[in-house]
Amino acid sequence: MLMVLFYIKLKVVIQTIKIKWNDEHIQYIKELQDKGLSSEKAIKVFNKHFGSDTSARYLRKKAYENGIPFENHGRKPKSVSSRTKKQTQSWNADGVQTSETIIKVIKGQKMSDEDLLKAHGYDPEKFILANAISNFWKSTPEATLFQTKISIKPKNEVSANEYVDIFNSKIEPLQVNLMREGRHSLVVPLFDLHFGIMTFELYREKLAEIEEIMSRGFKHIVIEQGGDIFHSDFINKTQTVKGTQLDHVNMVKAVKDAKHFYDEIMQCALANAPKVDVYSVGGNHDFDMAYMFTDALADRYPQADVHNTTEYRDAYSLDKVGILLGHGDKAQKKLPMLFATEYPLIWSQSVYREVHYGHFHREVTNDDYGVVTRQIGTPKLTDPYEKANGYTMATHKLQLFEYGIDRLKATYEI
Repeated sequence: MLMVLFYIKLKVVIQTIKIKWNDEHIQYIKELQDKGLSSEKAIKVFNKHFGSDTSARYLRKKAYENGIPFENHGRKPKSVSSRTKKQTQSWNADGVQTSETIIKVIKGQKMSDEDLLKAHGYDPEKFILANAISNFWKSTPEATLFQTKISIKPKNEVSANEYVDIFNSKIEPLQVNLMREGRHSLVVPLFDLHFGIMTFELYREKLAEIEEIMSRGFKHIVIEQGGDIFHSDFINKTQTVKGTQLDHVNMVKAVKDAKHFYDEIMQCALANAPKVDVYSVGGNHDFDMAYMFTDALADRYPQADVHNTTEYRDAYSLDKVGILLGHGDKAQKKLPMLFATEYPLIWSQSVYREVHYGHFHREVTNDDYGVVTRQIGTPKLTDPYEKANGYTMATHKLQLFEYGIDRLKATYEI
């Protein structure tokens, strides 16, 4: 038995002496591995090419030392041959990924961003390199091994022209014929819809109920865009107005879903009331995005009066009913008095006054000395942030309000 082991070791030593390894040999091993050859098949090609007599076992050992391990059973290797087993990957909330691994750099080789992405197993067609840090790890006669850490993000960026197209594609003024009307006014508060977290498909059932109520006919329909239509104020990243990082969402799809949703709402409203108004204020998630979206909505539906603003509040009248609209993240406790101060004409001509705001994602109604304040809830499903912080006890519903000349007549819960 000892003689057999001695013979095996002696054979390896003899084979090692037969070939003096250089960069050409290592590069050829890499080419064979990239073709998907097993070490058993690769050694035959290797020995024939160089006229050597090296074993498959020694070839695997040499390949592994240079960061190009062969797969077993002849399976096609991973797309990047320089990856070793020492690799870790992680993801943050905005889709940015980090990866650590050991890569081999052959003497004289220059690593491009594309090479680094491939070395970490990422497709350069789908990802871009955001940051890279490399530290010396080990040196061999043929190459140097480096420990590298990179940050990458998906190639989901939208150009300025594409951004404009998202909002302006197929914006053609639509003419909707009036089918019916009624004696009362209807207010449709749409607060904290958070498209991106939510989709048109998830809102489809509630949308059908809204349309059913509007189809009864009204003399005046008001659609309140109370802020946070969108989960993010940006297209290429998922952050609030102040830059707070959020769970990553697809904002291109979010805009398309919102367009589909509001198309349904607007067309149904215009068909069931001779007067339709839209009042919009931005939220803490989407102040700029909401403004641009509402501006496009005004172009698409010239029959409606669309009131867009960069202010934090707006107010309007329904006969002798006055309503102040705000998102709720600014001066929430002062809203009743701000109504009287900032909109004195509407205040003085009203005999019944309400304040509508959202932001807190739950329903609260108070009568503050003659001003009814309604903290509007949201139909949005619970997102990861809310789950983590225990904000999971809201009822997730919509409310519509029907008003007579001087008071609330009915509340519809959806």
